[in-house]
Amino acid sequence: MMEAMVDTKRFSPSAGWDEVRQLLGREMPLLVAIAGVFFLLPGLILSFRLPPVEDISSLNAIVAVLQPYLPLIFVISLIQMVGQLAIWSLVMAGGRLTVGEAIKAALLFLPFYFLINLASNLIVGLGLLLFILPGIYLATRLAPIGVIAISENIRNPIVAIQRSFAVTKGNALPIFAFLLIIGIVFLLISIVCSIVFGSVLALSGLDMDAGGAGSALLAVISGLVSAAGTTVFTLMAVAIYRQLTGETTPQVFS
Repeated sequence: MMEAMVDTKRFSPSAGWDEVRQLLGREMPLLVAIAGVFFLLPGLILSFRLPPVEDISSLNAIVAVLQPYLPLIFVISLIQMVGQLAIWSLVMAGGRLTVGEAIKAALLFLPFYFLINLASNLIVGLGLLLFILPGIYLATRLAPIGVIAISENIRNPIVAIQRSFAVTKGNALPIFAFLLIIGIVFLLISIVCSIVFGSVLALSGLDMDAGGAGSALLAVISGLVSAAGTTVFTLMAVAIYRQLTGETTPQVFS
């Protein structure tokens, strides 16, 4: 019965964005709390700790600069995963969980999601090596895998991947359009904010060199935009999942 339902569903990017807007309006205070702790603060720590990469001409040069910081990058990635899982738990529980309970659910599910995320990233990475397009296609098919896994309590990476492919069957193109359009919008917002606020801070006489007050303020502004973008993309996975499965009732801990 589920397969038949999935087969007849078509994803609408406009309806997906309406869903995201509704979730933002309904859960804004709770989302801000989670995003601030799990997206903004870790992002700022990474921004202030990582040295500037001056030579981007080769991958080896970039790796050489970042290699001492790989453990920190790994820990920050885990923290941000907890944030995503907490948002998915909170939203999919339909008001039955507090922020604390959503974070607890996220921590309990983190080991399984880490393996699921690793497997899906490996698949997408292999696809990107095959002339880019296969990787893009795979990324769209696996876009809602996280919310699928925690909502349906799927702990096996292979089962989660299979379920994601079943849910997104026949919808790669509209999902890609959805992700691309919102991604471009946030990229433009990030660029504009960086240029505008960077210019304002520089004209105000603040030090824009690395470690300067102006540079630090600009990093905070960029971090806010990045945290907002991460939150929106996390909710976009919910919109994709709900629309393609018809799921509107709470599932987490059901």
